[in-house]
Amino acid sequence: MAEDGNGKADEIDLGLLPGLVGYQLRRAQIETFQHFVSNLGAEGMRPGWFGLLIIVANNPGLSQTQLARALGVDASTMVAMIDRMEQSGWVARSRSKTDRRSHELHLTDAGAEMLERITPMVRDHDGAITANLTEPESRELLRLLRKVTGV
Repeated sequence: MAEDGNGKADEIDLGLLPGLVGYQLRRAQIETFQHFVSNLGAEGMRPGWFGLLIIVANNPGLSQTQLARALGVDASTMVAMIDRMEQSGWVARSRSKTDRRSHELHLTDAGAEMLERITPMVRDHDGAITANLTEPESRELLRLLRKVTGV
């Protein structure tokens, strides 16, 4: 909030925004992303990259198309993400043995080491962003978000 010349915070009327699910989800996403980056940015990690690594680790040989669908991103975004993961040495891309038009993705040893190192940090991050919730509230929030997203 901005301050006026007397050091008082100007109240901004947000109108109907606070009552909109989309607005609250976006604000929560921004806060979550900023917290993640402030806690894991030094590791060279971003939330989307962590999700990508987790899915590739749990689904060796997954195609880029399948991964894009699982992450909810378009094909061009996925190519750029995989390029970044390859450059970091965390993911290896190879031609599919069954479909030469697609690529299989595998986690590298460096990718596995990265996941092992940062997973406890991600769990701490997740706990920090839900610190104002009780355990039942946290479970309920997760249940409701899954219902909204269908995941």
